[in-house]
Amino acid sequence: MSSKKGTPRRGICLYSYHNLLGKSMTLDDIFEEMADTGATCFEFLTSYIPNYPNPSPEWVDHYWRLCEKYNMQPSELGHWAENHLHRGKGMSDDEVVEELKQDFRLAHLLGFKALRTKITCTNEICDPEPGWQNYIEKALPYAEKYDVRMQNEVHHPTTLHTPHIRDEYLDFIHRTKTSHFGFNIDFGTFQYKAAKGMEDMAWSNFDDITKPEEIVDFLPYSYVCHAKFTNVNENFEEESIPYPEIIKLMVDNGWSGDLLSEYEGAIRFHAEESPEKFGQAMVEIPEQVRRHQIMLRNILGY
Repeated sequence: MSSKKGTPRRGICLYSYHNLLGKSMTLDDIFEEMADTGATCFEFLTSYIPNYPNPSPEWVDHYWRLCEKYNMQPSELGHWAENHLHRGKGMSDDEVVEELKQDFRLAHLLGFKALRTKITCTNEICDPEPGWQNYIEKALPYAEKYDVRMQNEVHHPTTLHTPHIRDEYLDFIHRTKTSHFGFNIDFGTFQYKAAKGMEDMAWSNFDDITKPEEIVDFLPYSYVCHAKFTNVNENFEEESIPYPEIIKLMVDNGWSGDLLSEYEGAIRFHAEESPEKFGQAMVEIPEQVRRHQIMLRNILGY
């Protein structure tokens, strides 16, 4: 345990507003909303960037004006390390590295120090396709050049004791001694029961979950975490994830990374069903994100 307490930053994933972006909210609206919650940093997805991977200078200038106007700091850029990007025949290692390099350059341009790097999976627990070490290791010098850290997401039903996380990825970090590859620990991995309104969804299986204390060994390799939530009640409590216990472990062990609110509640999955559901989402999604930020503030004390 570190003798110095950690001071995580509070931030938000734009993905939380995914159903609303471009419909009832503009990018400007979302920046204003995020800042009004008290959050200070954010995650962006490459899919939200017009003309990706080559946004216009006008868009980049507008993006930076929003960051400055609302005093919001770039935290993490969500992207993919796909070796089957176009399906069919797999891409070569060098082709994957070229795709990664373009995203490293883009992240650097937009001020992101971390990348949520999705490696091609073979099953529901996200076992990586064999050979991932080859192209990730080839990409490390470029990640260092552009000062970005690739973080593979540990997302339910993957746990911190799933073999490819505990063995393959940790072994890779130790062997290469890299600080440019690590973990984005999604708090859904700690979820112990079905969320309100999501009881019948296919992934509502909690036989094997990550225990809060398991996070400690991974904190040195984690710079940003998805503070996943599904429902924050009127008392500002997440009803299916043990937030106070998890964050206490992080703070007591000196972790000062970014906690990014990522909403994936029931309304997110029903918003397109009818105008009534979308109207509900317009109200409920921002309200849930605000409640979550208040909950984090209450736990952290700032």
